[in-house]
Amino acid sequence: MLNHPRIAEIVDTLVAAGGGRVTYDAGGGGREMLIAAGAQLAAETRAPLTIVEARVLHSETRVFVREMQPDIRCAVISADEAALQPAGSINGVLAVHADVLRDVDVRQPLLAMAHSAGHLIVARHDYSDTTLDALATPGLVVRLRDLTPPAHRPDPVAVCWTPPDMEECKLRFVGQFAPSEQDVASFEAWAEATQNVDPDEVRSRLAQMREKYAGLRELMRQQPPGIPPRPRLRDAREHGQERSAAHQQQDSQRPGLT
Repeated sequence: MLNHPRIAEIVDTLVAAGGGRVTYDAGGGGREMLIAAGAQLAAETRAPLTIVEARVLHSETRVFVREMQPDIRCAVISADEAALQPAGSINGVLAVHADVLRDVDVRQPLLAMAHSAGHLIVARHDYSDTTLDALATPGLVVRLRDLTPPAHRPDPVAVCWTPPDMEECKLRFVGQFAPSEQDVASFEAWAEATQNVDPDEVRSRLAQMREKYAGLRELMRQQPPGIPPRPRLRDAREHGQERSAAHQQQDSQRPGLT
C-alpha cells in the first residue's frame, strides 16, 4: 500500500508540511498513511510519537511502527486514555484516527491535546467527526479511483452508448420467430401422418377410453371408507410368498410333524 505513488505522495506531503489531514475512502490506506507519516515525522524531528487509535488495533499498530521506524519512541493509546492525559502532556507528534472521535466525551480533551502537540496528523473518512480539522492542515484527499491502475479503468469512449441500427433490429426480431429446417420437417411429417387417419376411428377409441376410466372412477367411489387400496399384482405376490414362508416355519415347529 505504501509503495503506491499516490500513497507515497500523501505521506511525503504530510511529513514536509509538519502535519496535516488526509481524507480517504474505506480501503484506501488511511491508517497506513497516518502511521507512516507520523513515524517518519517523529524520526526526522527526533520527537516522540503518540498514536490515538482504537484499542483492538494497538498491537498491530505497534508492530507497524517498529517496522517503519524502530528507533523512535512511540505510545499507542485509546481515545479514553488520551482524555485522561494532563493538559500539555503531548509535545511531540500526535497522530489521530478520527474514528475515535465518535464518543462526544473525548472530543474536547483530544482537541486540547492537539493544541499542545508539536505536530498533528489526522486521518479521517468523509463521515468522521471534524473536531480536529481546523488544526490539521493542509487537508489532502485520496480516493479509491486514485489508486486504481489506468489499465483497469473503463475507457469512456468504449462505454459510450450509440443508437442501434433499426433495420438490423427488425431483422433480428423477425429472425427470432422464423422456423428452422428441423421444425418445418417435423411439421410436414406430422401433417402427412394425420392425413391417413380415419376421424371416425379416432372418435371411437376416445369413447372407449372414456367409458373405461369412468367405470374405474365409479368403483373407487363405491369402495367403503377405511379399506386400504387394493395392492398391485406384484405386491400381492410378494405378500403371498411371505405368508407361505411363515406358514411353513410354523408347521416345522409343531411337534409330531415331519
